[in-house]
Amino acid sequence: MSPLVVRAVAWCLILGTLAGCAVTGTRRDGDGGELPTRSRRVLAAALDQIQDRYVRAVDLGDLAELGVAQVVRADPESGLSLRRDGDALVLRAKGEAALHRAVAASPGGPAAWAAAAVAAIDAARARSEGLRALDAERTQQLFFEGLVKGLDGYSRYTTPDAAREERAQREGFGGLGIVIDTEGGDVRIVSVMDDSPAARGGLRPDDRIVTIDGDTTQGMSARDVVRRLRGAIGSAVELQLRRAEHLSPMRIALTRAHIVPQTVSYRRLGDIAHVRVSGFNHKTTEALVETLRRAEREIGPRMTGVVLDLRNNFGGYLDQSIYVADLFLAEGTIVSTRGRHRAVNQESWARRGDIGERIPLVVLINGNSASASEIVAAALQDNNRAVVIGSASFGKGSVQSILPLPNEGELILTSARFHAPSGYALSDLGVLPHLCTSGGKESAAMLLQQLRGGRFADRSAARKWRAVATDDAEARRRLRSSTCPGEVVERDADLDLAREILADRALHALALASTSTLATAQPR
Repeated sequence: MSPLVVRAVAWCLILGTLAGCAVTGTRRDGDGGELPTRSRRVLAAALDQIQDRYVRAVDLGDLAELGVAQVVRADPESGLSLRRDGDALVLRAKGEAALHRAVAASPGGPAAWAAAAVAAIDAARARSEGLRALDAERTQQLFFEGLVKGLDGYSRYTTPDAAREERAQREGFGGLGIVIDTEGGDVRIVSVMDDSPAARGGLRPDDRIVTIDGDTTQGMSARDVVRRLRGAIGSAVELQLRRAEHLSPMRIALTRAHIVPQTVSYRRLGDIAHVRVSGFNHKTTEALVETLRRAEREIGPRMTGVVLDLRNNFGGYLDQSIYVADLFLAEGTIVSTRGRHRAVNQESWARRGDIGERIPLVVLINGNSASASEIVAAALQDNNRAVVIGSASFGKGSVQSILPLPNEGELILTSARFHAPSGYALSDLGVLPHLCTSGGKESAAMLLQQLRGGRFADRSAARKWRAVATDDAEARRRLRSSTCPGEVVERDADLDLAREILADRALHALALASTSTLATAQPR
């Protein structure tokens, strides 16, 4: 497996002071109270990271204006408005002369614009009871909702609570290894993870959780239940369960362990392994290796291939997508990333010696296959390693860096663009499958007939796909929608087609050979 060459890196710069920032005002009435110093650090840290890491250069003053204006709009009854005037943010009331000018000190860097933004917000709070009623976190959230409007559609801010939940999904958490459902008033166990505290304790799907550490679950929301079930790794929790075949509730004591959400599942379809990857967290490659070994044990030498199902996979860690692609590649480029910061301009290659290199392969994608899953699909397609079936993928094509902020929230910031091994950018375009089932117009039988006749590969479409200008987002979206529109459905025909191709080695080889020249065109 190749070493990590690109990572969805988490950078963090916490500015303890705002030295060098100058703020002046024409008039300040009332006493709304200033935002806490910590809020100033949050805004300064965010703007600093945007200046340093964002994929393209942006005007920080414009972002500060968007952020403060969003805060001001939270109280439309106040009549306040905010606009930028050169190096200042100007607060007005019902179109009247400036009430306050918050000036960003020369040369208008991140700390200076953060100070100006906070000063403008403070001035607005002094004149608005509605804004004063907002706590610091909600004010920050509004600021970032406005700020990201000046960035791309994938950059976003997550509150401390949301960030903790997303970190748990990426990195794991202390828990029991169950999925629950609270519909109908009961807390029902939907599934139990293998080799988890819940599995070892004998918990089963359809068990009802009556109490947690003696407290009834009646009236608890799903979020409350999850919070009670999670805790420090190694800590104890006692559950009271109701099971259909037991007359009285059962009491079970469990010890929480490190739980990483499962992203890989497998089922045997005759002599074919159908392997679904639902996301890319830091355990995905490890889980996929174990799954492929299990499939080889169960099916044995009769195994004719693997269907790697990436439909509705929204992505995840960049390094894991590189590792997953490398599992099936003996050589070749996997992906390159390009951005303003030198650290993200990287290229990764496959290395020999992995478990999946000789396994015949089909990849399934759809319109919800995004980011990391697109990297895998493009790498396997461009290296003539897999036949790709489905509809055009999402077209996300960007690296998001996870930037921790001083309030324990996170700024998810686009820092680079993905490029497929053949050189084309994935943004606003995605991966074009070899066999397009978009619209469901043709049956699997018809597509197979076309394949056997050598008529399925539209080489002109593939060449256009790889040659469309990288910076022409509208042209890329038009090409995508006219060639093989992305769909979010999971068609049974996709899997049927994959099984037919893998069951016939000659047909699989024909599909790969007939598209072997599609990856040669370079983008403008």
